[in-house]
Amino acid sequence: MVFWQSAVWTRNTRSIYDVERREAHRAPHPAWIEAALLLGLQSRNDVVVTMGARESLAYGLLCALLFRPSRQIMCEVFIDEEHSSNPLWKLKTALYRLVARRSIGVLTNSSAEVESVSKRFGIPRAKVRYVPMHSNIHEPSMSDRNDGFVLSAGRTLRDYDTLLKVAPRIKAPILMIAGGRHSISTSLPENVTLLREISREQYLDHLRRCAVVAIPLIPSARATGQVVLLEAMAYGKPVVATRSAGTADHIEHGRNGLLVEPGDGEALAHEINRLLGDQDLARRIGQQAVEDVKARYTFDIHAEAKLEAIRELASEPQAL
Repeated sequence: MVFWQSAVWTRNTRSIYDVERREAHRAPHPAWIEAALLLGLQSRNDVVVTMGARESLAYGLLCALLFRPSRQIMCEVFIDEEHSSNPLWKLKTALYRLVARRSIGVLTNSSAEVESVSKRFGIPRAKVRYVPMHSNIHEPSMSDRNDGFVLSAGRTLRDYDTLLKVAPRIKAPILMIAGGRHSISTSLPENVTLLREISREQYLDHLRRCAVVAIPLIPSARATGQVVLLEAMAYGKPVVATRSAGTADHIEHGRNGLLVEPGDGEALAHEINRLLGDQDLARRIGQQAVEDVKARYTFDIHAEAKLEAIRELASEPQAL
């Protein structure tokens, strides 16, 4: 992402993409081409921010192979599940460690990932900074639509099986939007409709019209769920989510959303039904969610926080 949505970001950075003609760059360059382009601009910039796991690895390795300092700050590099018996996983992890240790630092999407990134990459915690994510909704405001259904959407680490097990006890239709490769191990209850790989416009239309958003997640060190969470909050939709690295930073239970423990289907169904049956509670939580997005999670607020974290990392001595 080049953050063309934020004037704060574009004023303070250079990009390998033409942010003024952003529609021409829907498909990004391959990671190695991005790495070469970034290397060409390196001498003209104080730091090089790489956004994405492949992009970060490609640029960092290119600098290492050419014996060049990377001046790199890595973003969007997620912690995957550990597979220490797999030689390819061990090789990949070793390469990321090499790149991370040569970098200026790493930015994470959740506070919990500061510790896990530090441990996985073998770098000091001082080289890791948490920057809250932003909502992708340009103008956060309460949606005036409520068609009475529960929406659950997303591809990564979704615990749809737990939601399906308790779906018959939920007092509303449920619409699930999953990825094309997401395996659903149980049959669909009568009140559940499953859609796959719909357009973003269709997804946002469903989001604006739903009554409650459910985000059940599989426990993981990787932060996930924030994109749907923050988009739902931006439309004033009350959210019930699994407590995890990706949600606990944004939801204050009972204030701007509701949290349940991982795998607790009974609590998930109970909290969804509570919101469905108490319109005053649902509206109060939704209104607070919108206000929080406006105050904390806009594109410009995110850009300012990211730039500040970059400046802090760049100004510190690089101890390994």
